[in-house]
Amino acid sequence: MRKTTRKSWAVAAGVAGIALLATACSSGNGGGSSSETKTANPDEKVTLKIQTFNEFGYKDLYTEYMKLHPNVTIVDDKADKSDTARANVETAISTGTVTEDIVAADVDWMPELIDHSDFFADLGSIGASRWPDWKAKQATDSSGKLIGAGTDSGPEAICYRKDLFQKAGLPTDRDKVAALLGSWDEYFATGEQFMNSPAGKAGAAWFDSIGALSQGMINQLEAPFEDPSSGKITVLDANSPAKAVYDQLTSDKVLKQSAHLGQWTDPWTKAFTNDTKGAWATQLCPPWMTQIIAGNAPDQKNWDVAPVLPGGASNWGGSFLLVPKDGKHVQAATDLANWLTDPAQQAKVFVQYGNFPSAVAATTDATVTAKTDTYFGGAPTGKIFSDRFAAVAHQPFRGAHYFPINDALGKAYTRVDVDKTDNAANSWQKFETDVKNLS
Repeated sequence: MRKTTRKSWAVAAGVAGIALLATACSSGNGGGSSSETKTANPDEKVTLKIQTFNEFGYKDLYTEYMKLHPNVTIVDDKADKSDTARANVETAISTGTVTEDIVAADVDWMPELIDHSDFFADLGSIGASRWPDWKAKQATDSSGKLIGAGTDSGPEAICYRKDLFQKAGLPTDRDKVAALLGSWDEYFATGEQFMNSPAGKAGAAWFDSIGALSQGMINQLEAPFEDPSSGKITVLDANSPAKAVYDQLTSDKVLKQSAHLGQWTDPWTKAFTNDTKGAWATQLCPPWMTQIIAGNAPDQKNWDVAPVLPGGASNWGGSFLLVPKDGKHVQAATDLANWLTDPAQQAKVFVQYGNFPSAVAATTDATVTAKTDTYFGGAPTGKIFSDRFAAVAHQPFRGAHYFPINDALGKAYTRVDVDKTDNAANSWQKFETDVKNLS
């Protein structure tokens, strides 16, 4: 994997431009320099380009904002996926080229942008208190400069197939399921019971892949890969907590419970429609995952949501809006980023698209907590995810090498579980080589 230097970014990105997020002016909250603190002129005609990725749920908000600000035209430059957006931002930083006004970044590669915080405007005037400390910290550099306005979050629950639980003789009520899965030991013990049940013997698995479980377990660790004080890579040290997770997930007991399907692959996507054989009973489930499940299997009527994550509360995912400080319309872009991440707008996005807010006030908004999901058996998803969000106390330390280390670890799991090309020991050795190449 690559280091996060300007030179390596320029080589690795291989993209001839940057797509950023287009947005507009609103409340007059400013950025870091004196020119950035001036309120955008409401009469000046402004075109703002905005790059998001996947689905941020902003289409209707763009229309609403332009009605509120007739001088503003928003151009949606949505990238096809997170990796594309990341490459675009890397190229912009390495070349010093700014052709857009706002860019979206995923939490897993925010540390790389924090290392180049001088490229971005200071969004501190929006107010870091809009978000919980762990969210604001992810977008704040060592000098205290806030470069990202938090969009969504990913408080985790467990989605489960009621029909498969019933076939296995397990409770199907969501609160009883939650009581059954409080710890990872309990989760895997229940999985063993499931695999020995008629459902397991008929070809159903307990979960999709060990790589998917790793996301949840790693997110529960304080410092899985690097030392927070020095930034030193520690994942290969003796007593590494990430290695302990790896050893547990690659054990024969746990591997027997896997469907051996890599997330986001075609086989994984298609398997959501399976009845029993090739299906799986439980899925680590931040709010955005509910949309993926429903989209991949619209006719499936048996999914539900249990208000639990084994081992304690955690957050998987979440993004930010950033404003390059040398853009043409820094204040107008800052105003738009402020408006899009305001609690009122975040609540609208969740109700319509299912992206859960990260602004604290939005997570307890009445329209958010009242939301139910017919696809998931009428589950009170708003209340469930609001409670799961409130229970998140921290996020793992993400240093400059978090993204490439996590990517290499995912590949190590895939070799063992999905591709079955390596045993656990050999795959870890390859992971060690990948990590050492980062130093």
